[in-house]
Amino acid sequence: MRRFDMKGAVFIALQEMIMEEFDLDLWHQLLDAAGSDGVYTATLNYDDQAILDLVAALCTRLELSREDALRHFGRYLFGFLHRGYPVFADSKPDFFDFIASIDGVIHMEVMKLDDQARPPKIEVHPHPAGGIQLFYSSERNLCHLAEGLLQGAADHFGIAIEIEQVCCRLQGADRCEFRINQA
Repeated sequence: MRRFDMKGAVFIALQEMIMEEFDLDLWHQLLDAAGSDGVYTATLNYDDQAILDLVAALCTRLELSREDALRHFGRYLFGFLHRGYPVFADSKPDFFDFIASIDGVIHMEVMKLDDQARPPKIEVHPHPAGGIQLFYSSERNLCHLAEGLLQGAADHFGIAIEIEQVCCRLQGADRCEFRINQA
């Protein structure tokens, strides 16, 4: 199994979400179930399996599907990341321009800060029927987290969106494909 690193900021965001929406006791239960000490530094890298273990523990405790838990966390994570790095979204006039900038701007900046980072590959194209077609490629297979991040971005820009996942790596496709339209 291949190991990938994830920034501590993602772990801190999960902790913050649990503390805001639930309580400290649940966070401690998740840490115990995942075998984690819960000490994370935003700029350090951690094995991404650790975040998946925490999400799995959350799913067990709250009887959620992994997909729903990752979508919910992704939606929260957008706001958390925006508070720390508002320039990325605030410099774009709308949701669709922001989404189109993810790979060429945000992920490039991530790579400048950490040349070992492995952000997902995001391709965005206009869809002939309207909206956009987004291709997500990552060996992490966190497409449901990406879907939540998209919803969080839509919330930030004050629009409602419809997301259709056309194909998914988790079901054997080479990459995930989303069709996104303003609702």
